[in-house]
Amino acid sequence: MKVCFIWKNRPDYEQRIPGDLDWVLIGSEPDGRYSAAHLAQAKDCDAVIAAHEPVGPQLLDALPTLRIVQRMGVGYNTVDLAACAQRGLPVCNLGDVNKDALGEHGMALLLALTRRLVEGQERLRGADWAGSRALLDGTCELKGRTLGVLGFGKAGYEFAKRARAFGMRIVYHNRSPVDARHAEAVEAEARTFEALLRAADAVAVTVSLNRTTMGLLDARALALMKPGAYLIDLARGGIVDEAALADALNAGRIAGAGMDVFSVEPIRPDNPLLNAKHAVLTAHAAGTTKECTDREVAWSIQNVRRYLELGQPPKWIVNGVKV
Repeated sequence: MKVCFIWKNRPDYEQRIPGDLDWVLIGSEPDGRYSAAHLAQAKDCDAVIAAHEPVGPQLLDALPTLRIVQRMGVGYNTVDLAACAQRGLPVCNLGDVNKDALGEHGMALLLALTRRLVEGQERLRGADWAGSRALLDGTCELKGRTLGVLGFGKAGYEFAKRARAFGMRIVYHNRSPVDARHAEAVEAEARTFEALLRAADAVAVTVSLNRTTMGLLDARALALMKPGAYLIDLARGGIVDEAALADALNAGRIAGAGMDVFSVEPIRPDNPLLNAKHAVLTAHAAGTTKECTDREVAWSIQNVRRYLELGQPPKWIVNGVKV
C-alpha cells in the first residue's frame, strides 16, 4: 500500500506519519492543479489522503492504481465527489473528528466578542487602562440569551451543549431531521431559518458548504438579525457574504462577528473583514488542536489501512460508493 498525502507547509502532519508507511507528499499549485513532477511521484499510489487541497479529474486521471480518497477532516467540498464515484472510488471524511475542538472554539469566539477581549487587550497593551475599562459598558453576559444554530449536526450540537452550560437558550434550523437525543439534551427548539435569525442573540453557522448553503447569510439574511446579535462562523467560507457582513458590522447593524473561515484561504489582504469593526478572526483553526491533529492523521491512515490492508469497508463514505 502506498499513500499520497496532499498538503502544503504542514510539518506537524508529517511528523505524525508512522515510519512503516510507504508514502509521498505533494501539493497543488496556486491554480489548484498539480505539476507533472508531483503527479509522476504519485502515479503508483493506492490512496490519497488530502487536507484542504483539491482532488479532481486531473489528479484522479494521473493515479491509475488509486482505490480510495480520504479527506483529513470533516468537510469535503474540495473533492469532486462525482468524478470519484464515476471511477468507483470511495471518498471518506473523518466523521466527528473535530467536534469537541469546534464547540470549544465557537465558545471562545463568542466570549471574546461579548466581553470585547480583543479590543480591551489592544487598548491595555498601550497602557490605556481607562480606555480598556470604557469598553465594559458594551459587554454582556450569556445567561438568558438565545443561541441560534444553523446546522444542528455534531459540531452544532457540541457548540450548543457548551452554550447551554452558560445558561443560554438553544434554537436551531436544520434541513433534515436531527438527532432527537441531542435536541432533548440541550432543550433545543426548531425554528425556520428566518425565525431563528430574528430570535437569536448569537447565530452559530455550522452547516456544510453546498449549492443550497452558498451565500446563505447574505445582506437580506443579515438584515433579519437583531442589532445586538453576534455571528459565529465555524463552517466554510462562502456561506457568509463577507462584503455584506463587513457592511453590517461597520454600520452597527449587528454587534460583532467571530469568523474562522473565509471565501478565499489563506485570507487575502483585500478581504473586507480585515478592517471591519467588532470582528474577531481566526485562521481556519477551530477544528485544529494538538489532540485533533493527532486524531486526523491517525484516523485517516487507519481508515485507509482498514480498506486496503484488512479488506474491510472504510468508514465515513460520503459519495455513496458501495465497497
